[in-house]
Amino acid sequence: MKTIDMRFDSNLIQSWIGKSFVKYKCDAFEFTNSVTQIVGLYIGDEVYAFTNVQEAVDYFGTTDDMAVAKLSVTEDSMIKSVFKDVEMVSAPVGEEITSVKMVNEQQTMAINGEPAYEVWLTRAIIFEVGGREISFEKDTVPFSEEITIQRGYDLIDKISDNDDFLKEWDEEYSPAYKREVVVVN
Repeated sequence: MKTIDMRFDSNLIQSWIGKSFVKYKCDAFEFTNSVTQIVGLYIGDEVYAFTNVQEAVDYFGTTDDMAVAKLSVTEDSMIKSVFKDVEMVSAPVGEEITSVKMVNEQQTMAINGEPAYEVWLTRAIIFEVGGREISFEKDTVPFSEEITIQRGYDLIDKISDNDDFLKEWDEEYSPAYKREVVVVN
């Protein structure tokens, strides 16, 4: 069985606890509360890029361009819109991070009844700051580079299901998925 692990580094996320979530930076919302490819997370004195960019990956036996969510340390100058001449906006937070929930998803695929793939990815991260939450979620459409941003309470209940993953496979494929929530505090 082939295993692919694209989960975010929990040690990196652990290092955020107790630091100030200064702001996040992204394209302005137009019609929905989603942005394309990148959100800058300004935590303490560091800048992190939450990206969701297409790259060639093994998608259950076929190499295809799929959006892969990643989290990395970067510089402010690297947080820029993928769209030409679009200025990003900053959303101030200014609160201490008390916990972060990582919503990890395990996708499995059996082919002709034999386990063939196990793929792990981080679907979303949810920050608890100042008694409220802010979430950043990778779209469930495999090739979509969208990142949905929400603010409020009980955002774990607003993370999209991924039941579309279970549909439209040839009959020799048997897909399944489940999620785990890792709370870092």
